[in-house]
Amino acid sequence: MKSKNLIIIIAHQDDEFCIYNRIYKFKNKNNIYVFYLTSGLNKILPNKSKNYRNIESIKVLKKLGVKEKNIIFLGEKLSINTNKLYNNLLPIYTELVANLKKIKGKKILYTHSLEGGHLDHDCCYYLTRQLRINIKEIKEIYQFPNYHSKNLPFILYKVLSPIKENGKVYRKDYEFFSRFKFIYFLFFYKSQLFESMAWIGLYPFLIFHFLFSKTDVAQKINLKETKVRRPHEGLLLYEKRGYENYKNFENKIKNFLKNAN
Repeated sequence: MKSKNLIIIIAHQDDEFCIYNRIYKFKNKNNIYVFYLTSGLNKILPNKSKNYRNIESIKVLKKLGVKEKNIIFLGEKLSINTNKLYNNLLPIYTELVANLKKIKGKKILYTHSLEGGHLDHDCCYYLTRQLRINIKEIKEIYQFPNYHSKNLPFILYKVLSPIKENGKVYRKDYEFFSRFKFIYFLFFYKSQLFESMAWIGLYPFLIFHFLFSKTDVAQKINLKETKVRRPHEGLLLYEKRGYENYKNFENKIKNFLKNAN
């Protein structure tokens, strides 16, 4: 009988905080694979320079039981910086397919929700959804929320809050002591403490969530869905922040889907 594999496809080094609980509760740690689709940086590092964000995520994932050989930095390999994933969809998809075909057995995939919070997160949603075409052993694909600004003014946002457009919510209970482990892991991302205003804003919400929420949340991706859709009504958070407008992003995704079949 072939083993079941947990495949996690995320945009940036630290996004694993959204799915700590699913990793923690997956029994066969040897069969957990984590793929990062960007370098997590805004610049290309000089040759032989170490990516400090890789080091931080490796430390956390190893404490959760993931084998270092199963942590794969595809975005760094292809020199894809943060916020630039939508310009590199076909190359990263080709790499993903090649890597997943090497993993034998049934596959359960987790990726970012389509929620309009970050360009790279929404790219991961479409890239992962498309994998069902080329990887026949995919059993289910789940999406997990990170942050979005649906129904909120200015650049305010909600953290780890599913939106109804993505369907039924599936929950897993937090164990009592795991809550404190997860909070502890948040402080491994030292680079983000000093470099990212987003993380400063995230910390209070994440700590509150791990302390007081009974469960994590995830939603199934409909494997029959093929269309591109706006995550929610109104301006998306990445539009409010001036990164890109939705129409340009939508055109990039449509072009990718057209050429990836």
